[in-house]
Amino acid sequence: MRPVPSRIHFFNLQEQHCKNCQFQYMSSKQCIEECEVGKELTTLNEKAFKRRSNTVLTPKEKWNDKCKEAVSLFEQGMEYPDIAKKIGCHVSSLYRELKKRKLLFPPKTNS
Repeated sequence: MRPVPSRIHFFNLQEQHCKNCQFQYMSSKQCIEECEVGKELTTLNEKAFKRRSNTVLTPKEKWNDKCKEAVSLFEQGMEYPDIAKKIGCHVSSLYRELKKRKLLFPPKTNS
């Protein structure tokens, strides 16, 4: 069933049946387990509203995660070029994003 008609069917079922249902004031879990229309509503809900559950991280959020990982790896003694390879980005991009967040620390010297 296509998304729009299934949503319409979902809302129609809810309107027609749930107002007079004996499980109306009970927990939704009990409704799903015992009411046939409740079972149908859950399957329709999973199919019709499936796309909305996928959340996509924005580039800023992705970089926030990468920078957190980079800082922890740097504290463990790893160098920035190796960190960039492990994270999966270019070294200059890593430098730029760390600098934006004021997380860029100078490389440690061996002396």
